[in-house]
Amino acid sequence: MKNQTLVIFLFLCSFLSLYGQENNALIAGENLKYRIHLGFINAAEATIKSSANTSNWGDKKVRKVEIEGKTTGVLELFSPLRDYWSANIDTETLLPIKTEMRKREGRYRKEETVLYQMDKGFARITSPQNKPVTSTMAGPKDLLDLISAYYFLRNKPVSDKKPGSRWSAQVLVDSKIYELVLVVKAKETIETEAGKKASIKTNILLPKNNLFKEEDAIRLWISDDDYQVPLKVQVNLKIGFLTIDLVDYTIAGKKIYFPKASL
Repeated sequence: MKNQTLVIFLFLCSFLSLYGQENNALIAGENLKYRIHLGFINAAEATIKSSANTSNWGDKKVRKVEIEGKTTGVLELFSPLRDYWSANIDTETLLPIKTEMRKREGRYRKEETVLYQMDKGFARITSPQNKPVTSTMAGPKDLLDLISAYYFLRNKPVSDKKPGSRWSAQVLVDSKIYELVLVVKAKETIETEAGKKASIKTNILLPKNNLFKEEDAIRLWISDDDYQVPLKVQVNLKIGFLTIDLVDYTIAGKKIYFPKASL
């Protein structure tokens, strides 16, 4: 992985907002903005946006969600990054139909499109950087991508769950399937960019890798209110602490938490 800071943020998106305020968590016109720090360094910023309108995909209605991220400050000078991810998601099942990814990380470039045909048991992956350019991967019928997992799991209840409760999902990332697990820890009041907020502390368990110090190195605080969105993420990396803070949140243009906020 190149430019780990923003890549990690995008990897976390599958769990960043697990619990929504509606039966269908895929809210129209939702816009979340995050600021990312690596230690004391202002490293990057990212946005997650859902389209205001749906479109037709065969007999399905889909909503498009886009994630954009870029480095800032010192990292922008020495290691610039521009990442873009999008997903067309079935509004009824919250499963992915088509996803796109574009990475510009220093000199590194990667583009990828995935068509999910899980009723047939596979996803079709196309990337000019891959050999072969087009391939298929077998997977379960409920296989998710990063963005659809973000919304698919938002319907899971958490506020009334006991410490130790957990959920898992299988997610396709870079032509590999990973199992991600979220564990409820406790309720806490934390200091945020918008002041003190009631929250639910959780841990995210990831497969063994070379980035994190331990299996449960990721701590996520979710707002304990009707919005139930991620307020803060802390990641204990082998290279230092990474912190992700919510700095702005709107639904259909209406400011939530941050009446004067801007990146």
